[in-house]
Amino acid sequence: MANESYEKTKTPLIYSKKQVERAGRCIRKQEGDIEQAVKVIQNFRSAHAYPLTIIKNLVWKHVRSLGLLDTATVARRLKRLPTILDKLQRSSLNGGESCNAIDLRRMQDIGGCRVIVQTKKELEELNASLDTSRTVHESRTYSHLEVAKDSGYRGIHRCYKTYSKKSEHASKGFNIELQLRTKLQHVWATGVEIIDVVENESLKTNPTQANYKWKRLLVIFSEFLAEKDGFIELNSVTSKTLRLELLQLAQDLHAVEKLNSFNRALDVKEISARAKEQGFTLLRFDLKTGNGSASFFPKNREQDAMAKYAELEAELDQDVILIAGRDIKKIEKAYPNYLGDSSTFVSLLAEAITTW
Repeated sequence: MANESYEKTKTPLIYSKKQVERAGRCIRKQEGDIEQAVKVIQNFRSAHAYPLTIIKNLVWKHVRSLGLLDTATVARRLKRLPTILDKLQRSSLNGGESCNAIDLRRMQDIGGCRVIVQTKKELEELNASLDTSRTVHESRTYSHLEVAKDSGYRGIHRCYKTYSKKSEHASKGFNIELQLRTKLQHVWATGVEIIDVVENESLKTNPTQANYKWKRLLVIFSEFLAEKDGFIELNSVTSKTLRLELLQLAQDLHAVEKLNSFNRALDVKEISARAKEQGFTLLRFDLKTGNGSASFFPKNREQDAMAKYAELEAELDQDVILIAGRDIKKIEKAYPNYLGDSSTFVSLLAEAITTW
């Protein structure tokens, strides 16, 4: 049963399904009342907060039952508004193979939960445990482990539709995406986001328009990490060939130097101390200056937190994330791009170049 405090922070969806669909089409075609469409999308996104908490709690129970609480990281977040708008407006979502006709209501990842475990064994055990879960939420699983996506991404995605097995529920039919990753897979994925910030690239959101050398570096680096994790095994000739290519790409791009310049923007220790008694923490990263800041809101001021989040997201040079809960250290592990931490990515990249 959901905690009463979560019940109190529910944001109701005040628009009909057809209104949500129309808002998505309005943004995609850039026709009609754009301002109103954005308001509808903001409310639709906010309404995902409670269903997201429900799925996070479900996952947390499995993490606990497997004895992984001390080593695993469980975090959640709502997709940033600019990212939602960008996804709606992209001409294609699959590298140009077909036109983008995505329905806003069918977006899988507006509400996202992330679990980071240490090893391949723990990842497989957690996924298997979730398969056995007796729940009112339907789920579909997509695995990208042995064979990565074209970008080099690896991990498991489980897409939940909340309360779909119930005939009626206020939170019925919300899509929540659960990402399961090993620590090394997570280093790779968040490294992509850091590179996008440092280089003003679109490796994550629009890879067809991104720099080819960065894309190739990430694909090769993913192979190194997958072998280190135990998902694949490469022969010595292939390893040497890839290492030499990776070295050349890193030199051409000045990759290590650029990523090392992405210094820690926020004082995590100070933020953690202040966030202990708060319900929501809003992290802000200025893309122009590289400076970060944090704002705090108690549990009974969720609407104020959401309003400030929406205000900052309207500023194109601001990267912001609203965090529910008080453990910022989990966010430091789950979303290092928001806290300016590229050190692990750089360390592993250097290892791949010199020893692979």
